[in-house]
Amino acid sequence: MKKLYFFFIVWGLMISLFSACSDDDDYIPTLPIVGFAQGNYSMELTDSIVFRAEVTNALENTFSWALDNDEVSTGDTYVFKAENSGTYQLALTAKNSDGTTTKTATITVNPGKYKNGTFILNEGLVTTHGSLIYISPEGDITPNVYYKVNGEYLGDVCQDLYIKNNKMYIVSQNGGNGGGFLTICNAETLKKERSFHDPFILGIDTSYYEDEGKMVQVIDTTFSYWPTHIAVLGDDDIYIRDNRNGIFLMHPSTVANDHRATLIKGTQGARKNTMAVAEGKLFASRRNTVIVIERGKNEVAHTIAFGKKQISGLIKATDGNLWASDEGGIIYKIDPKSYEILAQNQLEGEAASLLRIRASQPAAPNITAKGDTIYISNTTTTIYRHIFSTNETKYMIDAKNWIPASSDFWEGNYASKPLVYNTCAVHPITGEVFLNTVKGIGSQRHTNHITIFDFSRINPESENYARISRDYANYTDYPANVFFTYNFK
Repeated sequence: MKKLYFFFIVWGLMISLFSACSDDDDYIPTLPIVGFAQGNYSMELTDSIVFRAEVTNALENTFSWALDNDEVSTGDTYVFKAENSGTYQLALTAKNSDGTTTKTATITVNPGKYKNGTFILNEGLVTTHGSLIYISPEGDITPNVYYKVNGEYLGDVCQDLYIKNNKMYIVSQNGGNGGGFLTICNAETLKKERSFHDPFILGIDTSYYEDEGKMVQVIDTTFSYWPTHIAVLGDDDIYIRDNRNGIFLMHPSTVANDHRATLIKGTQGARKNTMAVAEGKLFASRRNTVIVIERGKNEVAHTIAFGKKQISGLIKATDGNLWASDEGGIIYKIDPKSYEILAQNQLEGEAASLLRIRASQPAAPNITAKGDTIYISNTTTTIYRHIFSTNETKYMIDAKNWIPASSDFWEGNYASKPLVYNTCAVHPITGEVFLNTVKGIGSQRHTNHITIFDFSRINPESENYARISRDYANYTDYPANVFFTYNFK
């Protein structure tokens, strides 16, 4: 439940009367005297503070409230609210005919409950709805957290999310419910700000364009079809990949008027997988290349060519570069400024095979990384670790042998082999590895596990010893991916 705290700051604008011991009375200017009840204030992100100036003298006074040097009010009352956590400087300038006085206060807005942590986005079904799970840094899990904040559901078959400028963007394949095809909410509170419920009309400035030596026809009134992935370069530059057309650019500031978005030429065939953002540019895998899109542009700015094998994973590295993998078992490090391939390692054996694109290919990258430590699992319970700087690859575990599931978890649709839904994901701070498994499809999906492994502890009696940090049973509903807020900072 929200709480509203009222803090009254009294500004005493008092006139002192002075008498001169002479034949003539001299008027002594009386500047406003501004006094704070307190100088420092603290509040929660969902709260507000009412500041009020109270005038007690007979002179006419004017007020100017400035927040971080920007004037926000000229009345005798100012209500402070914040969309982002942080420290703010509030100044009130009081002015009368005799002069001006300014006093300041510091306001600390505490981080929202969901600023830091881990989110798991559930697809759900076409006939139900998507949902969002939150795991706090302390390990407390909250299911269906978006609904609990907003009292409405996300769209059906949620696919991907992105965090930028303290906003969370959640894309749904089938739309519907309160969330529609795209939901924008505050990233710290999850309070919905806006949602889009109609397919976007995709426009392009020509009906044909050249792609790898062939002329491709584009219908400029084609509707977006099953959005799958999203990346954001700015509040008004949102990029969405769909299953029919490619990647399109939408501007929320104008979409309310004509509901159009711009299809970016050269993105047809962009892979159904996570897109990466580095150096203010968008990177997406497309066959055996990575295409680069610059902010606000409606065409591909550059294409990074690799070998003949398709790209199977693309993510941003901790140092600001990019990691990419291909079906040939190669992992690349790429400079997002020069587009140069800085280094590449060839994996062998089973580890290399896990970098291939499978028939049931996940919508998440085939690689996940903390620093230069890369984990690989594909849609299997087998997890490998590759340390890029030393070119060392090591088998870690078969997670099937460690998941604390009941015996019947291994029976049914996927007898003796649980369904790994999408790929493993490594926490960028703790280094723990998350893996989502489900008993099967249909109603069996409700029997599931979120298992977190800690490979930092070594058991001298077992080379492949793995410690399970935590295991959460029966929370997911076809988990689309695991998202760590720290990866978006």
